[in-house]
Amino acid sequence: MIAPDDACPTPSIDEKIAHYRQQFAACEDVTARYAYLIDLARRALPFPEEFRIDPFRVPGCLSRVWLVPRMESDTIRYVSDSDALLVKGTVTLISDVYSGHTPAEIMENTTDLLTELPLGFILSMNRRNGAYFMLRRVKEYAQRRLTVSSA
Repeated sequence: MIAPDDACPTPSIDEKIAHYRQQFAACEDVTARYAYLIDLARRALPFPEEFRIDPFRVPGCLSRVWLVPRMESDTIRYVSDSDALLVKGTVTLISDVYSGHTPAEIMENTTDLLTELPLGFILSMNRRNGAYFMLRRVKEYAQRRLTVSSA
């Protein structure tokens, strides 16, 4: 995961995507890509138990997935978890790509992560559908925040 520090600003969404593209490119095969996603899951920050509630569940996923938007100043930070390691790695990656950005930046970015990263090729159809619902939820949260801000 890409972590900004005080000396460096948060990388752009496209820079984060490029980072993950390089990480996947370094994997020799599908098994190594699965291992990379599982490693992301294992390195994810602990998920607060109080967020394991239905309003934060991502509908459309076969595994249980939680995606929590937290406003920090003018940016959104996503906190996420799943009860399946591969799915947790996927939602951790998605959360990292969009965390630290304004709702407008999130909405303006039109990159298709499922195509740009090999997620669309390495995940089963059900997991791909779940990743689609995770991405849709990220955009819904950002859109909702933009709507609230402009009201």
